[in-house]
Order: sequence, then C-alpha cells, then structure tokens
Amino acid sequence: MTEQIIEVIRDVSGDEAMDVSEDSSLVGERGVLDSMGLVQVCLRLEELADDQGFSFDWTSEAAMSRSRSIFRSVRSLADEFTRQRDVQC
Repeated sequence: MTEQIIEVIRDVSGDEAMDVSEDSSLVGERGVLDSMGLVQVCLRLEELADDQGFSFDWTSEAAMSRSRSIFRSVRSLADEFTRQRDVQC
C-alpha cells in the first residue's frame, strides 16, 4: 500500500521524480504535500477504497489528532488505509 500512496503523491504533485519514501512526512514543515495536495491524495484514496469495496474515512478525530494523526507519514497513512480495509472487508 505504501507504494500505491507514493505513486498517488507523485501524481498529485506532478513530480514523478519526487523523493518520497514510506518515512516521508506528509504535512508540516518537512511535509511533501501542501493542504490541497493532501486533500487530493485523500480523495484519490477514497476512490481506491471504493474500488476495493470499502469506505475510507480520513476525516475522523484520530486522523486530525496532531499526536496520532494518520498523516504523520506515508507509512501511517498506508497502515490506516489497510486497517480500515481489513475491518470493513
């Protein structure tokens, strides 16, 4: 899942050569995305989840929490996507 998210980030940013890894921060001072880019990535993940038969919720209280946000890194976003898929499917 991390590779799929990295591909989506590169596509949304328009930079196919962007240096992104599973440890990359998504937002903040060292983040690879601005706020619009983050929303675009999440909307693409909603579409991907729909294709896989579940609903991806990126707007929960936990997602928005600074300390446990799913947006801390590519890995944390991938882990949450996978967790939600596993619970719903």
